[in-house]
Amino acid sequence: MMLDTVAHLRQLSPWLKPGAVYVDAVAADPNDVDVEELGLLDGLHGQARHERAELVRWLLARGFGVDQIRNEFSPMLLPAIRMIGDDGTSVSAREIAESSGVSLELLQRLHRAVGLVCAEDADACLQSRVDAESVLGAARLVDIGLDPAQVVLIVRLLMDGLTGAAVTMRHAALHASLHPGATELELAQAFEVLAHDAEPLLGPMVDALLRLALRHSFETEAINAIERAAGTLPGAREVAVAFADLVGFTRLGEQMPPEDLGLLALRLAELARTVVESPVQFVKTIGDAVMLVCSDPRKLLETVLDLVDAVAADDFPRLRAGLAFGPAVNRAGDWYGSPVNVASRVTSAAPAGTVRVTEAARKAIGDPAGIEWSVAETRRLKGIRGEVLLHGARRPPAAELPPWGDESVT
Repeated sequence: MMLDTVAHLRQLSPWLKPGAVYVDAVAADPNDVDVEELGLLDGLHGQARHERAELVRWLLARGFGVDQIRNEFSPMLLPAIRMIGDDGTSVSAREIAESSGVSLELLQRLHRAVGLVCAEDADACLQSRVDAESVLGAARLVDIGLDPAQVVLIVRLLMDGLTGAAVTMRHAALHASLHPGATELELAQAFEVLAHDAEPLLGPMVDALLRLALRHSFETEAINAIERAAGTLPGAREVAVAFADLVGFTRLGEQMPPEDLGLLALRLAELARTVVESPVQFVKTIGDAVMLVCSDPRKLLETVLDLVDAVAADDFPRLRAGLAFGPAVNRAGDWYGSPVNVASRVTSAAPAGTVRVTEAARKAIGDPAGIEWSVAETRRLKGIRGEVLLHGARRPPAAELPPWGDESVT
C-alpha cells in the first residue's frame, strides 16, 4: 500500500488541487462507509463535523484503520506521517533489541534520550517501528569504541537540536499549505504531497549539517601536550566570553504579539551569525541574548562591536554587551566557568548601546588600533563577590552618547 501511495503521488503531485478528493484506484469507495457509526465524529458539529467525515472517508480509502484515526491527535496529518516513515505498526523494545543485536539496556537508554516511552515490560508494543529503530544507527557508535554514556548524551543533544528544527519545519509547512477556507481534507492532501517532496531531502540535509558542525568542532579545540601525556579530555581553557542582549525586551513583550517578539529574537541571532567569523564561536541564544566565545579576546571584542554596529544600523531596540576572560570548560557544546557567569552579569549592568569589558579581558586585549577605552569604574554585580572593575570599549569616532552610554536606559 505504501509503494502504491508513493507511486500515485509521484504522478499526481504536480497537479493536486485544493478541494479535489484523491483516492487510490484499489481503495474501497469511501461513500460506502457509514462514518457516523464509527465514533470518529464525537463532539463535532456543523461544518467541522462535515469536514471530519469527509476526511475520515478519504483516510479509510487510503488504508488507514479506524483506531489509527481515532488515536491520532490531528488525523489530517496521518498521510504526511506515513510518508516520512510511520507505517502504523507497533513493536516492543525486546523485539527491536533481538532483531538488531543491540543490548536491551542500551536500546532503552537511547529511547529515553530521544523522549520515547519506555515501559517496565520490555515486551509491551508501545512504539511505532520507525520510532523504535531510529536510535539503532547511534547504537553502532558503541561498536566502534565510543563510551555508551557519551553516545546517549550525543543522541539527547541531537534530539534537542532537531526538535526545534522539526517544529520550525512544521510551521513552514503549515505556512506553505494553509489558505483561507481550507478544509481538513484539502490540508491533508497538501501535507501529504509536501511530505512526499521533502522526505528525500531530509537525510542529506541533516547529514551535511552534522558533518559541518563536526568539522568546525575539530577546528576550534585542540588537545594540549599535558592532556596528551595524561590521556585526559580537554580541560579548562583561557577563553573570552561575551553576551549581548536587547535592552527593554521584557517591556516589548507586553506591547508586541508573541510571534513578533520571537521574530525579533531570531533576527538578533541571524545578525550575530552574520558578523561571527572563526575563531569566534556562536554558542547559543538565550531568549533575547546571544552568547559568543573565543580564545582570542581581541577578536571577540571586535566581533561584539561589529554586532553593536549592525544592530544600530537596523530597526532594532538598542543592544548592550558584556565581555569577560578566564578559564572555562566546553562540555556538550556549552561553556561553564567564571567568565560565563561574569560576562552575563556584566551585560545586565551595561547601559544601552555600550560594551563593557572586565579588567582581565581588558589586559588580555591590550590596546589594538581602532578601539577606544573609557575611564574604568567599579560595579557590584549580582552573584559576583566583591566589586568588579569594568571598562567601556567603542570604536572611534566618538558616538553621540557619552563614553558610558545612556545611563537612563537599562
